[in-house]
Amino acid sequence: MATFTRIGLILALLMVLAACRHSEPQSSAQLVVWAWERPEDLRFLPKDVSVAVQAGFIDLAGDGFVARGRRFPLRVSAPPRIALVHVQIDPRRPLDWTPALRRRVAAAALHYAQVIPVRQVQIDFEVPRSQRRVLLDLLTDMRAGLPKGITLSMTALASWCQEGWLSQAPVDEIVPMLFRMDRGDPTIRARIEARKDLADPRCRQALAISVDTPIARLPPRRKVYLFDPHSWTRADFDMARGQVEQR
Repeated sequence: MATFTRIGLILALLMVLAACRHSEPQSSAQLVVWAWERPEDLRFLPKDVSVAVQAGFIDLAGDGFVARGRRFPLRVSAPPRIALVHVQIDPRRPLDWTPALRRRVAAAALHYAQVIPVRQVQIDFEVPRSQRRVLLDLLTDMRAGLPKGITLSMTALASWCQEGWLSQAPVDEIVPMLFRMDRGDPTIRARIEARKDLADPRCRQALAISVDTPIARLPPRRKVYLFDPHSWTRADFDMARGQVEQR
């Protein structure tokens, strides 16, 4: 059975817009900062850096799920451009992915993706090989349900970009995460640092890095998402931006 938080609570916690804009040097790279589910004050960001806010969370278990909105405040100088919905499967209860459950999950994801007006929606859903159909079903339903003009993005384990199945994903953007790559980490990291790009061409539009897992050589001409395992600070952002601009 799904549990929804009220829209008013989500909006109350989502953001407090600063009254004035700051004038800092702008980055030459296209950068997006992820605002995950924790208190974040991003008013120090340069004006040309976008924010992707985690606006919804869906936990699938058995024949049901729990869905809720963001619980922590986000302070920004401009509204976020991307709404992210995080989805996960509880491994303790085998998923019964029925057509009815699929419809309900898609409705929940669409709900949280549109709590605030954005230009892009992103699905963050790391699935094991046996559950890839669930991810593809959700992306298909999101594509069908989003208003015209809203682009659809997905995060991806970097190893997925070496396997060929992402051609089935009906998205505008795939964001391979070049951190927390588990068993594929040494091979993929070596490939990237040797300037040998990811195999799937669709994985060459964007990438994601973490401030605590630097990569010596990043591919050029790519939109870069920045992740911090803790609440962002100006120092963390400057360090991550410095790595990107050294490409």
